Amino acid sequence: MLEINPSTLLLQVANFLIVAYILTRFLFKPLKEMLDKRASQVTRAVDEAEKATREAEVLRLEYEKRRENIDAEIVALKNEARIVVDETRQQMLQEAYQEIEAMRGRTKEELEQQRADALRLHRSKIGELVATLTRRMMEDILDPQLHQAYLGAFLDQLRSVQLEGRISTSGEETVSAELITASPLAQEDEALITTTLETVVSQPIDLACRVDASLIAGAMVRLGDMLIDGSLQGQLQQLRSRYEEAIE
Repeated sequence: MLEINPSTLLLQVANFLIVAYILTRFLFKPLKEMLDKRASQVTRAVDEAEKATREAEVLRLEYEKRRENIDAEIVALKNEARIVVDETRQQMLQEAYQEIEAMRGRTKEELEQQRADALRLHRSKIGELVATLTRRMMEDILDPQLHQAYLGAFLDQLRSVQLEGRISTSGEETVSAELITASPLAQEDEALITTTLETVVSQPIDLACRVDASLIAGAMVRLGDMLIDGSLQGQLQQLRSRYEEAIE
């Protein structure tokens, strides 16, 4: 049977209590404080980590939002650039079209002008040719009787001229006139022309005569700044002008 010595038991209990006190006082309390401190540090670290995580999440969300905004701005800029490019292209095409139309108009005007110039030159050369051929034909058939016939026609032309208000005269003042004929005139023909002019003007005539073979036939009279042309050359010139107008 197990025997227990009370003294020994008490001693062992006392030793146990002493050891427990020592452990509690010098080991467990510092350890507890250290563990509490460590737990506090861990808790603080966890809180900071969670705070950092939240801040990181906020930053991530802000970054995502900014990235979405940037993407939207990029899309908007691309669209705006596309619109600007399209508008610029349309404007350039419109300007090019207008320039082409202007060039076409200028080219048409130049062609019309060249055509008109060529036609005018053509008419002029044909009229000149017609007048030249007619003159040569008339020169070949001219004879004294034909010269006299042209002179008679010129006298009839003088008698039909209306000089009222075109010749400045006063009283018995003599009017100077120049008679130009294609060939020399007989005295009676010169006197007849002088008499006819005095009848038309109702004033005395001081007539100066000269010959110009380029008139071909007939005559012309110059009264001041007025010219009465009854020459064949004048008629050929009128024929040339009428011919040029007729082929327009």
